[in-house]
Amino acid sequence: MTIKKFLPVALMIAVSAALYVIIASYFKFSALWAPFISWPLYFIAGAKPSRLHKEVIGLSGGVLAGYLVLQAVGPISGVVGATLGLPVTVFFTALIIVLLELTDWFELAPAYFFAFAGYFAYLFGKFGGNATAFQAMLPFWGLLMLGLAMGYLTAFMRKKILEKEGVYGPAQNTVFDKEK
Repeated sequence: MTIKKFLPVALMIAVSAALYVIIASYFKFSALWAPFISWPLYFIAGAKPSRLHKEVIGLSGGVLAGYLVLQAVGPISGVVGATLGLPVTVFFTALIIVLLELTDWFELAPAYFFAFAGYFAYLFGKFGGNATAFQAMLPFWGLLMLGLAMGYLTAFMRKKILEKEGVYGPAQNTVFDKEK
């Protein structure tokens, strides 16, 4: 892949990102950054529509895990003490997420961790205003799904741009795509 062939793809993605920022700013999205968590995840996970369901499951599971941690930390702190409550809760959450890598549909651990961390940033950064932990879940999840949609769309457009330039199949791969 040459820079001459790939530059239109890079420009298309840059324009898409800039347009998203303009539109999201116009509509006053408080968490302008949130779709930028899941948009690149689509590419990290292989940019294959056949994996989209795993990305949705992982991102959804990460948001749910964040919420459940907040619900469990109090009772667990009552058992192990306030100092260890959060570390113990996060330990078991991380353990479960990593063990999910042994399953078929639930194995995309990075999606869980990206959404888990992003959920806390969204909630505690007050990007949802004074939303409760439960109320913050749906809008943050929606922003993550928007990012996946943008990933899907830009991957589709990337393929079409490269095909128009006469680049097909494995020849469309960049260095990132070729790594094992």
